Amino acid sequence: MASSFTHETRIPGPVGDVFDYHRRPTAFQRLTPPWEVVQIIEKVGGIEDNGTILLRVGAGPFKTNWKAVHQDYSENRQFSDRQLSGPFKFWNHVHSFRPVSEDETVLNDSIKYQLPMGSLGRLFGAGAIQNKLERMFSYRHTVTQNDLRHYIRFKKTSRLHVAITGGNGLIGSALAVFLSVQGHRVSILSRSGRSKVFGVRGVQWDPSKEYIDPNLGAVDAWIHLAGENLSDGRWTKNRMQAIMASRTEVTRFLSEYILSQKKAPEVFISASGTGYYGRTKTEAPESASRGKGFLAEVCESWENASSGLKDAGIRRVILRTGVVLDRNGGALEKLLPVFRAGLGGRVGKGDQFWGWIAMDDLLRIYDSAVCDNTMDGVFNAVAPEVITNAEFSKTLGAVLKRPAVLPAPAIVLKTIIGRMAEEALLTGQKAIPARLEEIGFKFDFPDLDLALRHCLGRY
Repeated sequence: MASSFTHETRIPGPVGDVFDYHRRPTAFQRLTPPWEVVQIIEKVGGIEDNGTILLRVGAGPFKTNWKAVHQDYSENRQFSDRQLSGPFKFWNHVHSFRPVSEDETVLNDSIKYQLPMGSLGRLFGAGAIQNKLERMFSYRHTVTQNDLRHYIRFKKTSRLHVAITGGNGLIGSALAVFLSVQGHRVSILSRSGRSKVFGVRGVQWDPSKEYIDPNLGAVDAWIHLAGENLSDGRWTKNRMQAIMASRTEVTRFLSEYILSQKKAPEVFISASGTGYYGRTKTEAPESASRGKGFLAEVCESWENASSGLKDAGIRRVILRTGVVLDRNGGALEKLLPVFRAGLGGRVGKGDQFWGWIAMDDLLRIYDSAVCDNTMDGVFNAVAPEVITNAEFSKTLGAVLKRPAVLPAPAIVLKTIIGRMAEEALLTGQKAIPARLEEIGFKFDFPDLDLALRHCLGRY
């Protein structure tokens, strides 16, 4: 006996734009919730009839292959994917698109499926599957709404060739997927020359040898994310030198390379950090002075290393980024196991400010910097809600429905982690997104509770 599931949402945008979004090469990755364990093994064709996709899916140690074929393709109306082999006895998913006006489309996802093991499978699995699908498509449709709203804003702007250094990292890989689904052509630079993002081109570079593969071609927009992971080991003298060099020397090389090219890019966008402001108790807009400490020195040197591009007339955008919320990396990934076990709480006194931002909002800020030629100079890439570490901990505990009352004492953190604890955990910046708000940037996730519920699927 087959079961069914339907989820329907109004999406901002003409039906052609909404349909095109779904057939871009990274749309599947973009719409896969971060809590789902899914790996693309092979993809042949697109969403047109007879296109196939082979996935590795599952949870924990239990994984299986899932192969599906696309059918029933009708441009701007529908397509479907039917399971050829996988965890279900039967699965057919129809994606349909219905225009309700020139600038709005109804997206409908309808699924018919049958669980294995007959009545036993229905008894133990039916409720869980329905809950899983409701959670998944709440996420998918929210992402689609936000992405199309962003696309429509820059629809008349040319799609560009964007090169990303550090593109295989947490932010870089998510950004490569997002930029591609927005219609840009993306290249990821890595030392191996391989891209870990399915459907996105990889290009070799080795900044230590001052080498970039000439096959990269002309680049319209550079996004520079490469740099040593700050949390990857204690901050010994050698480690601190490596952190500084990975940002200043590599940025300097990349700037010189860009200036040597026949065709100048339209924009150079570089990551930086709110650590630039040191420890602040008062609001720190972009005009605030540099603070004290190693991270402040790193950020200043990092930003100055690309000043030659600005001098040459190339538009340069610096994004001083706070704590990026992503379930599968960064601070949140490290905190989740502790908080889920009911052992979470404030760090030190908990009165230090944590500038944070939802990953999806950060991706839109980067693409805004690519498309909006009025964006120039330094921007604080943080959410407008200013909170302390104690407030962050309380909110995360509430979203997970766990207590968050066990503090991590400062003396313990300093003993275990060393200097990094003092500057990265126990010191905070009250950074505010003054310039983003000045240009009218609208955050999809302006408050922490909403952002956490979205990336953790706690609807």
